[in-house]
Amino acid sequence: MEDATITGKTIVIAKLELESPLMIGSGQDEFADIEVMKDKKGKPFIPATSLTGVLRHYFEENISDKNDPNFECFWGTHKKTSNAEEEKEEFQSSFICRDLHTDDVKIRIRDGVKIDPRTQTALDKAKYDFEVIEKGAKFDLFWEVTLRKNNSKEIYDRILASLIEALEDGTIPIGAKTNSGFGKCKLTNLQIFDFDFLSPKDVLKWLKQDFKDGKSKIDAEPFELQSNVFTIDAKFAVKNSIIIRSYSEEVDMTDATSLTSAGKFVLPGTSLKGAIRHRALKILKTLCPADSLKKEIPEQKIDELFGKAGKDIEPVKGRVLVEEKEINNIEPVLQNRIKIDRFTGGTIKSALFDSMPLWPKKDDSESVDVSIKIRNYKPWEAGLMMQVLKDLWCEDLAVGGEKSVGRGVLNGLYARIKWNDKELVITPSKKGLNFSDESAVSELNDFAKKVREELVA
Repeated sequence: MEDATITGKTIVIAKLELESPLMIGSGQDEFADIEVMKDKKGKPFIPATSLTGVLRHYFEENISDKNDPNFECFWGTHKKTSNAEEEKEEFQSSFICRDLHTDDVKIRIRDGVKIDPRTQTALDKAKYDFEVIEKGAKFDLFWEVTLRKNNSKEIYDRILASLIEALEDGTIPIGAKTNSGFGKCKLTNLQIFDFDFLSPKDVLKWLKQDFKDGKSKIDAEPFELQSNVFTIDAKFAVKNSIIIRSYSEEVDMTDATSLTSAGKFVLPGTSLKGAIRHRALKILKTLCPADSLKKEIPEQKIDELFGKAGKDIEPVKGRVLVEEKEINNIEPVLQNRIKIDRFTGGTIKSALFDSMPLWPKKDDSESVDVSIKIRNYKPWEAGLMMQVLKDLWCEDLAVGGEKSVGRGVLNGLYARIKWNDKELVITPSKKGLNFSDESAVSELNDFAKKVREELVA
């Protein structure tokens, strides 16, 4: 390495606020099958390794120019040796991130269950529970960047600007189950401090750790990021009722209520993603030619798109992200039900139970938002997701629990589809649907045609 004399420091201090629940497992299972990471005081925190790893992965995946040596110096490298390759120089990372702690946090236990994709029923002994940190928690963020004589401050500032912009936009989720909407966070209360060690005044401020009167914005242009994302943002009304079953923790409460997060009713990404995955598989199986010799193709395509994991299975990271959203303009209503003996047609003794589904306050009110993203999408995958959207829009795909009694049916009110530099807005009308761009409609139709082509290729 050339002259590695330290010439300055850049400090970033901010708050990282959760916009959806966060799950970072600790490996402990005393209170739940999966417990969140906690410090020695028993308080949840975000390990610096988790955040740094996510930031580095995001940056390296989305920046086209990866040959600048300043990138290696910023993130750090390690020695690589092989028979055919000479030993490379090792760089210590210029970027330091501290563990993120908070004093105001709530932990909640959620239930999960594995669903058989063929029967859409729960698999035997496949129920589990896990801890999550509720949204709204604010963690203290502290970054320290060391500038050496052989480094470019301009490049370092641009890297920081790229990371800060992505966090402020909420586009970098952290933790587990990020494809199901967990770990969405946003950077707030940003302060940036530059210390030039050629200035005695700055050296003294650094030694005193004087972090006052920082800048609210970094003076650098972010790198242009590669973007190959297909996005659907849609709004729906609840036709009848909806329930995302959450069992009551108190004795005098109803047997089943709808899931809440930070006091608000929510449609979790896990429920919606499961329904979307099952319908996408059903569509592929329907379109697969009857005489095809490869009946496993639909399952393989879905695994490549949504990911897979399990024992004795090589895990595949999914590329579909479904966000968790609040359910608005609804009210819970208590309903009493009883189990019926199918043989006699009479009631079963002591089988009374009640539930509290959510009902719309008025017809056609915007209640459910749906956000679906496909990273590094292929045209046929976008076409497949448009067909799933059509089923949601046309009240053919229900979400949540108790679908057999008519719950979870949605009615489409608005959709915005974005891909590359194009955008299409869809709204209903008395004559059918209104489209904002007919040329975009034509391209999406071409995407839909490629679904069948992909199965026979």
